[in-house]
Amino acid sequence: MLFSLKDKKVLIIGGSYGMGLATAEAVLEAGGQVAIAARNPVTLAAAAQSLEAKSGVKVPYTALSIEDRAAVKAFMEQHAPFDHLVMPGSTVKPFVYDELTEENAHEAFNSKFWGPFWAAFDCRPLIRRGGSIVFFSGVAAARPVKGYMMGASINGALNAVTRSLALDFGEQGVRVNTIACGLMDTPLNDVLHSHDKAERIARMAARLPTGRIGTAEEGAMGAMYLMCNGYVTAQTIGIDGGQQVMD
Repeated sequence: MLFSLKDKKVLIIGGSYGMGLATAEAVLEAGGQVAIAARNPVTLAAAAQSLEAKSGVKVPYTALSIEDRAAVKAFMEQHAPFDHLVMPGSTVKPFVYDELTEENAHEAFNSKFWGPFWAAFDCRPLIRRGGSIVFFSGVAAARPVKGYMMGASINGALNAVTRSLALDFGEQGVRVNTIACGLMDTPLNDVLHSHDKAERIARMAARLPTGRIGTAEEGAMGAMYLMCNGYVTAQTIGIDGGQQVMD
């Protein structure tokens, strides 16, 4: 098997739907163990039940917010030692520049940057040598989108810290990489773009070289590659349908 996670344990913060859930499914299919965490306890429990029904393997789960450093640390300690930490679980709401406040700016950074950053920091004594950390940023760092200034800033910060952390974690034999996604067909669109979801997807698909937006499963393929390829670290892998080069 090209992508094997046999005897490996993977923690996914944001594993209740979208790319996180698809990654959990892929881990189980590759022979690994998985534990998932997410904000919504109802959605999370349903995801765990779905994973167990498909795989026949019990999937532990914990309801938490990635901004809650103590809760995230406790989740990781509960399942230590583990091999891989995957973190698609954050949300940055789009708002235009004139709507920017200290409160919503800090909320965005706490969710998408500081939450994953401190999780990586706290996992150092808990993650096994040969393992990896996978962050999720986004294409907006390289291809800005109007109304998503904070998201672009955070994406850029994650891309930069990936390279720095790869040096620090390299000393303990752990790799650090990031997936920079474009527009993906996941339930997050129902939250962020409920008022114009269909139109937004159609417009983007018409402009992308691929002619369509991405799927949750394609995002999961990226996470699997980064976990399984032991020679990849300090990289930001674009999964964006060619959004960076579109007209």
